[in-house]
Amino acid sequence: MAEYLASPSFLTDNSVAAVIKDAYTSFSERRAALGLPNPGTVDNIAREVQKEVLLSNFMFSGLRADLTKVFGMSPLFRVSHAFSMGSSGNLPPYAFSAMYGSPKGLMQIDNDYTGDDFSASIKAFNPSFLDGGLTGIFVGSYLQSLTPSLALGFEAIWQRQAMNTRPETAISYSARYKANDWIASAQLQAQGVFTASYWKKLSERVEAGVDMNLQFAPNAAAALMGGPSRDGTTAIGAKYDFRASTFRAQVDSAGKVSCLLEKRIAMPISLTFAGEIDQAKQSAKLGLAVSLEIAGEELMEQQEKIEAQGMVPPPF
Repeated sequence: MAEYLASPSFLTDNSVAAVIKDAYTSFSERRAALGLPNPGTVDNIAREVQKEVLLSNFMFSGLRADLTKVFGMSPLFRVSHAFSMGSSGNLPPYAFSAMYGSPKGLMQIDNDYTGDDFSASIKAFNPSFLDGGLTGIFVGSYLQSLTPSLALGFEAIWQRQAMNTRPETAISYSARYKANDWIASAQLQAQGVFTASYWKKLSERVEAGVDMNLQFAPNAAAALMGGPSRDGTTAIGAKYDFRASTFRAQVDSAGKVSCLLEKRIAMPISLTFAGEIDQAKQSAKLGLAVSLEIAGEELMEQQEKIEAQGMVPPPF
């Protein structure tokens, strides 16, 4: 009897485990028969609007120059130099970065698990046990497709800055609906922030999007007055892809009108022009950037061979 209990097969070769295994197999088969697509991650739930159409991640001012040298494609190894001058943001005068990775190995601080019809992600920012306990910021998210068009998910955050402070937790809920030529998404966060976005493909080269942000959480001034503060902003943008350039334009409820033009002059060289007018503050910003990516002919041939053989590139 002792030998039977000590055997590792005891955990699987029993009636209870068999029932659980059969139920899971049946559930997996029915789930696979639905043919649900992968919905992406919670971080990219509004990617088409916030990261591709609108100018939030592209806008800059002043002069900027980026120089990238590619030493290898598989494994990928490259270094970048970035210079900036006259920027009104937080861009440093000089920045250096290096990147190395392969299809099988990549060092990163967050891990994503992508299933056939769901995506799960775990992130850790500055985790530490040196203070006698766990400190840092930990984020976990899950997004599941319920139908071929609808996906629902959530994101949970646990953070503790130091052991002498209490830990804080927050949870947000997300929804995404994808049709043939339009996508709508919404997020409700624990801080009282509600965001909604809508993306529409107008033609083969033209895309448009709307992003709305509403905040109902009370701030310090509103708490003294005895009522919550309601702030909201809305941005409308469009993107047009030419043969060798991309034009983006945006207008928001704060009175800002922005535009950005990316022009690819040759294979390694591209120019970017940016402009913004703030009607409320009566101010304007202009930006010009030059990007140069250097790679030898052997690397270009190597990249063409990788694409021709259908090999998986590094996940960047």
